Amino acid sequence: MGDDDAANGANATPRMKRTILCLLSGARAHDAKLVEFQKTRVLEPADDVFFAHFVRGASSASMYGPGGVGGDVRVKDDDDDATRSRPGVRVVPLARDDAGDDASRRVPDWLSEHARAEMLDRRISFPDALVRCVQIDSMCGKFSIEETVQAICDGEFASDHASYRNDNWISIPRPDLIVMGCRGHGLVRRALLGSVTQNVLNRIAVPTCFFRSTLPQIEVQPELVKQKLGGVDQRVVAIAMSGSNSSRRLVEYFVNVHIRPSDVVLLLHCSSESQKRQKDITDADVEENMCRAFDLVQEFQKANPHTCGRVVRMTLEPGTGSANDVRDRTIDFLNLTDVNLAVVGRATSSSHLRARFMSPFPQYLVTHAPCPVLVWNPAPVYIRSQSTTSQGGEPPSTSAA
Repeated sequence: MGDDDAANGANATPRMKRTILCLLSGARAHDAKLVEFQKTRVLEPADDVFFAHFVRGASSASMYGPGGVGGDVRVKDDDDDATRSRPGVRVVPLARDDAGDDASRRVPDWLSEHARAEMLDRRISFPDALVRCVQIDSMCGKFSIEETVQAICDGEFASDHASYRNDNWISIPRPDLIVMGCRGHGLVRRALLGSVTQNVLNRIAVPTCFFRSTLPQIEVQPELVKQKLGGVDQRVVAIAMSGSNSSRRLVEYFVNVHIRPSDVVLLLHCSSESQKRQKDITDADVEENMCRAFDLVQEFQKANPHTCGRVVRMTLEPGTGSANDVRDRTIDFLNLTDVNLAVVGRATSSSHLRARFMSPFPQYLVTHAPCPVLVWNPAPVYIRSQSTTSQGGEPPSTSAA
């Protein structure tokens, strides 16, 4: 957040403190880009950030390094620049000490210098926010990155869990948002080789922001110049809406958790008769939900005034041929504008088969969008009736919200 943002947002409503889990792949160039994107487009000053890297098998540090098997290494609580570890989990130091040979202060090879420097800069710039880099391997009992992320989201690495109750210095709390990279594999390669992206999105009910390593570069051609919707270094966010109640709740989630006063927010509605039939909504329902979503964003911007903040409602009408598909129309729009964050919701389903596969629209957006994609993937909340029978004598049904 720059000086202008700080000045304009001096009277802004304080935002909730979030816990961000950033998954590093070990590919140094890509991780450097991911950390830079997260810094400029995702993080707020108050956020606690945990950078995690999973190593298949047992790392040498866990097997033969400080602590070894069955032990751990402890240092002073105020020493954030030395390694603290236990079997399977190792806190990585952020401050380098090239003058000494202390093994506990060595930066691992998989952590890029740019990413390490950005983490250290954030720790210095925002002392009230927690910044921690952790390496995890199979010695902790998890044998894949998907299993590890699921365990973190379930609270198995949190300080209130029995395994980490006395090891708060190395614990990872349940995240409010996951930030991770994805390789952008095609359908065939994803089916044959599997995809960490797909497994995380399908099985973990935590909002996730995907940064694709294969994002296409902008071609500077007169007929393909992107339409500027925001200013320099201003975040332009497009929220894909179907006009249903769930898409309105997506806007509520974004306003409550992620919006910035300086954002240009596009409420992007793609008109589709088949989608309205599938969701059983009418034109009146769509209009009501779009208006309520617009009012939500506008109320926030009125309460947190900023010279650059604005909300725009847009509708992409169907065309002919492939342009009639909602997915293609959305991708075409993102290719022609300077949107730098797309937000989409994933519809939850109680069906076991559907729960294992990502709905087509979010999958298509994550794979093909020319910008990072934030997918809201809330856990289903089941409302249990207070009585065993309804007023009419029929057993009540359990509904999902």
